[in-house]
Amino acid sequence: MALRLVFALAQLLQLSKAAHPRFALVENAIETMWQRPDGAVKGLFFIAHGCKHQGPDVFTEVTETGAPFKECAQSKYGKCLGLPEEVSLRRYALSRGYVVMSVSGGSGVQSCWYGNSDVPKVAKAVAHVRQEEKLGPEMPLFALGASSGGDFVGLLPGADSSSLGKLACIVPEVMSVDSEVNANVPTLFIHMPKDKRTAAGVQENIQDLKSRNVRVSEIRAEPQKITEEFLMKCMDAKKAQQLVKVYQEDGIIDSDGFLTNDGRSRFWTGSAEKVLGTSESLVPDESCLSELMNVAWAMHEFTSQFAKEVFDFCEGKEISHSLIQESSGWKTELGPIEVFEFGEANRPLAVAIHGMAKSKIHEWDLTAEELAKAGYHVLVPNFHSSPDLKPGTISTGAIKSILQNLMLKSEQQQISLLLGKSWGGGVASKIAADPLFKVNKLVLVAPAEIFKWPSDCEVALFWTEDDAVVPIKRADANPDLIRKLEFFHKEKTGGHQILDAYVPLIRDFAVKPRSVELIQTNTRTEPSFEPFKMFMILLIGVALPGFMYYKRYLNEKRYEKRSPRGASPIDAIGARE
Repeated sequence: MALRLVFALAQLLQLSKAAHPRFALVENAIETMWQRPDGAVKGLFFIAHGCKHQGPDVFTEVTETGAPFKECAQSKYGKCLGLPEEVSLRRYALSRGYVVMSVSGGSGVQSCWYGNSDVPKVAKAVAHVRQEEKLGPEMPLFALGASSGGDFVGLLPGADSSSLGKLACIVPEVMSVDSEVNANVPTLFIHMPKDKRTAAGVQENIQDLKSRNVRVSEIRAEPQKITEEFLMKCMDAKKAQQLVKVYQEDGIIDSDGFLTNDGRSRFWTGSAEKVLGTSESLVPDESCLSELMNVAWAMHEFTSQFAKEVFDFCEGKEISHSLIQESSGWKTELGPIEVFEFGEANRPLAVAIHGMAKSKIHEWDLTAEELAKAGYHVLVPNFHSSPDLKPGTISTGAIKSILQNLMLKSEQQQISLLLGKSWGGGVASKIAADPLFKVNKLVLVAPAEIFKWPSDCEVALFWTEDDAVVPIKRADANPDLIRKLEFFHKEKTGGHQILDAYVPLIRDFAVKPRSVELIQTNTRTEPSFEPFKMFMILLIGVALPGFMYYKRYLNEKRYEKRSPRGASPIDAIGARE
């Protein structure tokens, strides 16, 4: 932490020499702000805001030199919010020697971008800044945008190059793009895996760009711990320390410091007010702390945590960050295959096999990350990385050959944990039955097929009752195997996917000792009424008729006693009436 503070102070010292920010309404309509760094300029860095935001969010009303940025009041929003992640990114870009600029897209106030109709506006704003700062068209332009802004910067490669100048790199955050318009612009995707729809779209973009030899990479932004240092973007050290303590006491963060719920649910605001008071603004999309809570949860938010990696990538350098998913070709007897790797190589081996669709190659990522934290070395082979390996085409024998190669390269004699979903579940079930792999534990999520596994292999099964792709009734076709499960977890809803609710259960199953018994669960499903049904069947079908017969027998005996000798019960009733 001390080193980071020293670096931050050094950066602020350098920023104090940066030029005063500037403001212009280009052509009397296009709201543009920019700032020149101290020293030589390497290029331009354009930041595109997300929905419910505007360009002035990148700037503060008081600059790093302590001077007021009076032009903030002239903006359409009437002020500069200076949101923490945007400000951190701007400062880092200045320290790397780039002119930083922002433009208000869409309507200009708390708006999304208007797609292609906004491209000419940004081109004019870029041209204006180039002219004002005397930067020729050969000076590189990097463009980063989040959410709606990410989608927007994805359109820039299709724009007229004479209007933007040299567009050298784009960085879409938490958003997939129209990759077809990109012929050759290097692209770095930064997204948050909790947002599964975006993650799936990003994977399709990456595959498309790679197929056309466009330089592309990916960074996955994971949840961040709530620490004093993390909170000090929005408050002083004393308040940050107090807030961490209150968050722990109120259950806002867990024992490891991570949020226990989505920051956008606003469940943390009451606790924050205990420390900051009610006068502190906690308004969504305007508050410093609100943005930090969204970043900490890591679902869909602008983030600056990979600022160094952004500029390293855009400048053509190698990226060393551990969360980057590069195309790592593992050599096998069938040729190279892309494999996503999690955890350290000297740990027990886990292999996860994805479903059949191309968009599913990263569906095991969240689970793999948790397993890596729990002590596994997790490999997720991408069977879509080569036409010869595509699901539905590749044979089980070929898959076994690939897994043997992965084991050999990992220097492991067995697969300690094998996971599979849908098509991959059927494959994993077959692999587990082969003694060659010595599979210790098997996790199946809605498997397309279920095969008999060795008696010494522990198996956990996960399914949703509304799965329309692989219906849960398929489990009924294997009653003998289902009875042998260590763990069968069902969810009422969720469809055909690996639910977030599965992840901690899979982790616990993976790390539990064999001597510890796991109870089969059926969370969030209707309670079982089978015992009650059996009771009612016995009551109605056997006990009730028997009781009625016995009651009639007693009545007959009573009437026999009351009636004259030889008179029938019916005669006795008639006599009584």
